[in-house]
Amino acid sequence: MAAGSGGGGLGPSNSAALPRALLLIVVAVLLGGALLWKGLDDGTDLTSDQPVPTTTAPTPDDGSGDGSGDGTPDDGSGDGSGDGTPDDGSGDGTPDDGSGDGTPDDGSGDGTPDDGSGDGTGDTTTSTLFPTITEPPSEVQVLVANGSGTARAAGSVTQLLMPKGYATLPPANAQPTESTMIFFRPGMVAEARAVMEILAPDSPDLLAQIPPTGLAVAENALDRLELADIVVILGADSRIHNG
Repeated sequence: MAAGSGGGGLGPSNSAALPRALLLIVVAVLLGGALLWKGLDDGTDLTSDQPVPTTTAPTPDDGSGDGSGDGTPDDGSGDGSGDGTPDDGSGDGTPDDGSGDGTPDDGSGDGTPDDGSGDGTGDTTTSTLFPTITEPPSEVQVLVANGSGTARAAGSVTQLLMPKGYATLPPANAQPTESTMIFFRPGMVAEARAVMEILAPDSPDLLAQIPPTGLAVAENALDRLELADIVVILGADSRIHNG
């Protein structure tokens, strides 16, 4: 009986070992939970130690067209200078004169190109209504036809032209008319003006080109009408005096 009691004192009883084992399990669970919580709480990313790939985007062009890509605005000259000089549209980078046509200014400030006179104006030569005489009087055949109703008026006016060197044709009769006119062949306006200045100075309203239908002269004067360069028709208004 004594020996059995002594053998039971060598180790803890089953009733004492069970609580200790449970305590160790609880402590292990709590310790593991604490370690896991610490690892999550410090924000450490398990993949943070991996290198992050990066890409470099190419610098976009500034759209200036100068090819520099430096962001400076192009002046539109096409020379790629990007110096801000306003373009004249010519493509050579020269400033505009304000006319919008790409031509350089003449210095007048009106945007017109220089005329080469050296005065800074953009003047252009204007032709006169009546250009300079091209044919000498001796080459100009003139017919005077009387439609005024005054006798011998055509002969008297013809006498006014002869001393001036004109190749006058024999006077003729015309259909009666109120209006005096000086008709001319195409291209003979300057010669007609010269005749007008002799017979009716400063009267350009008397000048007119011979119409395609011809002129109303006497039938026996039709051949002379065909030869004439200038035809003076005397009217009743007496715009031409016979002297």
